[in-house]
Amino acid sequence: MVPNIGSTERLVRYILAVVFLLIAFFGSSGGWAWVFGILGVVLLVTASLNFCPLWALLKINTRGKAT
Repeated sequence: MVPNIGSTERLVRYILAVVFLLIAFFGSSGGWAWVFGILGVVLLVTASLNFCPLWALLKINTRGKAT
């Protein structure tokens, strides 16, 4: 598993994860709560692992070039 998420994208993922989880717990109900909750967890996990399987599949690397 090669890291493929840059620091800016990682920060954005953490922020969106918190927002989605807050919406899931306090701002919505029913099916939408599950959708926001799952999205929040996925973003949190991918940011924590510094790896996104979808980006790897699409060969997207936001880390930039190693020097």
